[in-house]
Amino acid sequence: MYLNQGFKGDNAWWKYLIGIIMVFIGYFVGQFPLYVVLMTKLSNNKDLGTDELKSFENNMNFEALGIDKNVGFILLILMFVGALLALWVVIKYLHQKRMIDLVTAQKPIQYHKIFFGFGLWMLLTLILEGGNYLLDPSNYTFRWAGGNYFILLLISILFLPIQTSFEELFFRGYIMQGLAFLTKHKWVAILGSSIFFGLVHGTNPEVEEYGFWTMQSYYVVAGLFLALITVLDDGLELSLGVHAATNISGATLFTYKGSVLQTDSLFITEEVKPLLMLAGFILASILFITICYMKYQWPSWRTLNEPILSPDSSKDEIFAIGQERDL
Repeated sequence: MYLNQGFKGDNAWWKYLIGIIMVFIGYFVGQFPLYVVLMTKLSNNKDLGTDELKSFENNMNFEALGIDKNVGFILLILMFVGALLALWVVIKYLHQKRMIDLVTAQKPIQYHKIFFGFGLWMLLTLILEGGNYLLDPSNYTFRWAGGNYFILLLISILFLPIQTSFEELFFRGYIMQGLAFLTKHKWVAILGSSIFFGLVHGTNPEVEEYGFWTMQSYYVVAGLFLALITVLDDGLELSLGVHAATNISGATLFTYKGSVLQTDSLFITEEVKPLLMLAGFILASILFITICYMKYQWPSWRTLNEPILSPDSSKDEIFAIGQERDL
């Protein structure tokens, strides 16, 4: 089982605390190139000051500081390179595990599921956005950035999966497996990792634009969906594909004012209704889970209520759970 991967290696609770701190340190170290570029711009342009820098922190508009959007996009992704390297150090040297333990209990990694999750979620995204466009076409503005768009597309395909993969490995891998080990309960692991996912995203520009609790609802539901498909499919592959599809479509196809991804996407929406966006996400999630449930013959939802058995569980404990499942 995927969550049983949390029992591998050295899993003292205090090591998880140190591991989380180390990953956040890696994330801040990864911001150093962005910091250097910002300070260079501010020192070279006397018209830019603290007000412009504060405005940038709220809307992540690189052009306001005279920085090309694609360059700024790469600088944002570099933050996650530091975090990903820190996570690798934590897994290998602090917990004595391998990174593949965060991806799957099945070897090798099932790459076809990553691509399936990516393709299916991208299709559902296009259908929902198409429906929204038909309902309110005036809310969508098409724009063409010429050669810059192809650069954006290349960056998104080659480098954006670094960010999405880190988040999946950290939240659905490291954190969820850690909670599974510490609590021995699937729902605690699923809900705990989802809430943590939401809280960490609480500093995104969208929160300032649309409100903390509104966006927290969206982030936690998104984390819950990704955690559920990870546990039901017994691996991280589908979540890796879904998360990549979400951010790549947001960077290259549809973005909105207030989004953390201020890129030269093909469309930008003037007005976003967060509750409608949340409803659309829930609908897409239900469709995704239903399709995967049939395609991969997932187990009954009742298995989510079963306790997590450690590798040294007795035969009586294993038999008791089997009996409950048969009832």
